[in-house]
Amino acid sequence: MLLSPNDAGRAARRKHTVMLIVKYVLSAFLCVFFLFPYVYMLNKSLMTMTQVSEGATFWSSSLEFVNYAVVGKYLRNIGNTLLIVAINGFFVPFTALFCAFPLARIKFIGKKAVFCIIMATVMLPDAVLMVPKYILFRTFGLTDKLASQFIGAFWGGGALNMFLTIQFMRSIPKEIDNAAKIDGANWFQIYFRIMLPLCYNIFLFICINIVIGLWMDFQGPLIYLTSPEKFTMGLAFYYDFNNNTAFAEKTHEMMAMCVFVTILPMILFFTFQKQMIGGIQLGSLK
Repeated sequence: MLLSPNDAGRAARRKHTVMLIVKYVLSAFLCVFFLFPYVYMLNKSLMTMTQVSEGATFWSSSLEFVNYAVVGKYLRNIGNTLLIVAINGFFVPFTALFCAFPLARIKFIGKKAVFCIIMATVMLPDAVLMVPKYILFRTFGLTDKLASQFIGAFWGGGALNMFLTIQFMRSIPKEIDNAAKIDGANWFQIYFRIMLPLCYNIFLFICINIVIGLWMDFQGPLIYLTSPEKFTMGLAFYYDFNNNTAFAEKTHEMMAMCVFVTILPMILFFTFQKQMIGGIQLGSLK
């Protein structure tokens, strides 16, 4: 039986409405599912020690913002962490772009061989390099120094970051370089005045990922830092949590510290989510 155009239109609208309802219900369920641990942590950070020890209450009867005073205990460690992420956050993408520029825009002998060697280093597991890297740092006196956490930022920014920037630069028309050369610009001027501004999205993408990755980095500081005054935030929090029984009993303060740790990544993501999502899309010019 054939439906009239009006009946067919109503049926299509009903189907579309049902699909929208299913999608929204499913999305709401997934949001609740994934946000529940964070809401639980946030709730515990606003409870008193008595409420936490009871364990039966989920919603706090009072908002104990005084729990967040525990952050003051780690101000020095937070300063160390901010120094590390600031240096790495700028120089890792900057040196990656600087090293990628000749591989993406300049023709020279051995260019393909250099690119292959750089990409081959990706195949080396980090676990294999831990011991030789530690011996190298100890030889140069970098152990128990904050410099051990950012010295690598000045040497190319990593093979994967270089690969991303090379692919991004290759998408930019080379006619721009030729036009700049006709105007008398050299390669340094082309890089700093033309290419670097055009690579803003990929620079920001790498920068944010580096900052978020190092904000609570644990392995690097654990290997190279031994003095408590040089500990990063994550390392200091780890030692307090595992070695101090009295502190371990203060779950509400630990939860408050965990909530504080999430603030910077959340701010960066919600502020620059457009650049992060579209940062590695090829084709920087429309």
